[in-house]
Order: sequence, then C-alpha cells, then structure tokens
Amino acid sequence: RGCSDGWYNHSKSSSVRTIARWWPRSLIAHIGLELFLYMIVYYIIHIVYREVLNEDQQKEFSALVGYFASNLSPVGRDLAFLLGFYVKQIVGRWWDQYRSLPWPDKLPLLTHALVNYETENSMKFSKTISRYAMLSYVLCLRRVSKALKKMFPSDQSITDAKLATPNELSVIESQGDPGQIWWVPLSWAMTMVRKSKEKKTVSSDQKILIAALMEFQSKLEKVDTYDHVVFPPVYRQVVTFAVYIYFSLSLIGEQELVKTPDILPYFPAFLILKFIFFFGWLEVAEAIENPFGDDEDDFQICHLVSRHIWAIGKNIQQFPGPPENSIEEDSSEAETRSNQEHITVDLETNHKLEAETKA
Repeated sequence: RGCSDGWYNHSKSSSVRTIARWWPRSLIAHIGLELFLYMIVYYIIHIVYREVLNEDQQKEFSALVGYFASNLSPVGRDLAFLLGFYVKQIVGRWWDQYRSLPWPDKLPLLTHALVNYETENSMKFSKTISRYAMLSYVLCLRRVSKALKKMFPSDQSITDAKLATPNELSVIESQGDPGQIWWVPLSWAMTMVRKSKEKKTVSSDQKILIAALMEFQSKLEKVDTYDHVVFPPVYRQVVTFAVYIYFSLSLIGEQELVKTPDILPYFPAFLILKFIFFFGWLEVAEAIENPFGDDEDDFQICHLVSRHIWAIGKNIQQFPGPPENSIEEDSSEAETRSNQEHITVDLETNHKLEAETKA
C-alpha cells in the first residue's frame, strides 16, 4: 500500500527541526573535529617557535614563515578556483540525478482519460501498468541505492510488497540478473498497451500511454547510466591533495611572528576562516557525490518509493471521477432558482400595474 508520511514529513515545510536531526548535517559535525585537531598542531608549532627555539633559530624560522606566506597567497587563489569548479560539477551532477528520477503519477492519470472502465478487466489493466512501472523502478534503483537494497533485500521482499508475482519474478530471473534487465516489466506494459485496442480497453490514442512509458524508461536508463559514467576519481584526488598540502604549509606560513604581532594575538582568525571555507566546500562535495547512499544528506529513496506506491493506489481509485453534486452544479442550480424568483417578482409587478391601469 505504501505510505506518504515518511516522504512528506521529511520535507522542509513539514519536518520538525530538532537538535538530533540538525546535528548530523551541521557544519560542526562535518569539520569540527578536523578543525580542532588542526588548531592543536598549529599551537604546538607556535609554542615550539616561541619557547623552544633560540634567537638564531627563530630568525631562520621567521624567514621560512615569510617565504611560505608570500608563495601561499597566489596558491590560495588558484585553489579557490579549482575547488569551486569541482564543487559546482558535483552539485550539478547531484541535481541532475534527482531530476532524472521518474515519477509514476502520470500513468494512472492517463489511464483515467484513456481506459474504458466499462470493459472487462479494465481496472486490472490500469493497476498492472502502474505496478510494472514501479517494479522496473525498484529493480533499477535497487542495484545503485544502498538504502533501497536494505528495503528490498531479496526477491521475496518484492513479492511481499505485491510489486510482482512469484511467476513474474521467475520469468525475469530466467532472463538474467533482475538489476540488469529491469526494463522487462516495462516491455510487458508495452505489450499490454498494444493488445488493449483489440480488447477495447483503450479504444484509441494508445500512443499517449506508449510515450509516457517510454519517458519513464528513458529516465530510469539515465539514472542507471550515472552509475556507470562516474565523476573522474583523479579530479577528486587532485583537489583533496591540493587542499591538504595547502593547509599543511599554512601551519607554518600563517604563524604569528614575535616581531610582527597580530591584532588578535595567538588567534589565527583568517586561517580558521579559510579552513572552514575550503574544507566546508570539500565536505559538501563528498557528502553529495553519491546521492544514492543511506546517509541523511542522500536522496530519501525508500520514502520516495513508499510515497509512489501510496500515490498510485490513491490515484487509481479516482477513476469514477468527481462526485455528482459538484460545486459547479450547485452554483448552476442556485443561479436557476434565483432567475426563477426574479421572473416571479417581475410577473407580480406587471399584474399590479395592469390592475392599477384598469382602475
């Protein structure tokens, strides 16, 4: 039957914001520990510079700090461009993957317009078309989504959810791995549409249903393609290496020297800000690079599947159409009664005028 609560309660407008839900997705949870450890190393170097090194060694260290500081400034600008471009590509790919996910709501809506529900097995036809679409959806995404794999760990779980019969699953398994031939149920749906004209279930315009099924299949194929055409790992390695090397050298290049005290002594404010910006960007890219995982920042595929099953069931039940006493009919009846009352009043007025004239 499915359920809509998980999907809609997770939405921005309906979800209840608590510390327990906010903390795993907060900036502190993502980079707080790294920043804390980084500052410990920074202050260790700072204490060694001030308390352990002698005057000559401090001069040599000061020269090293000046060298690193002068060369790290242009590197920081290049790194900002490199990291910004990388994050932009990851975010664009993440959003395109979500937009590629098909929604099956269109199919039951089309069956309301095209299916002749006075014929035999018309309701079964509508339910089976939508069920085959959801079966292909689950078989395709179960291979790429960790969360959906937990929701449907076996083929028995699919039959328990009434997305497929044991006979249908056995036929699919006889053709190969269900995750690789997820399009078989959509092929069955196409065959049903072709035969619907002979059975007069859909007397005309079968091409509209065919186009909707083809669009559904095309979007699933696009999602499946994203699992094969991955973002180049070398690019991610280059960006990660560059960020870590830059901030490793900044441990020396951003040190406060004895002869050049900072406005905020013993507190590298700008280094902390740069750390938050750069590592925050890097964490964003890592969090959404694989949106089909089971983390809080990933797509809520399980809730979405449950919502689709619920919506299809509710939608198919609307085939009788709107109630007979609709608002438009009530309004027309009220308008008719009003017109009749005006006509009656006009007739009475005319009779009174005629009587007065005769008198």
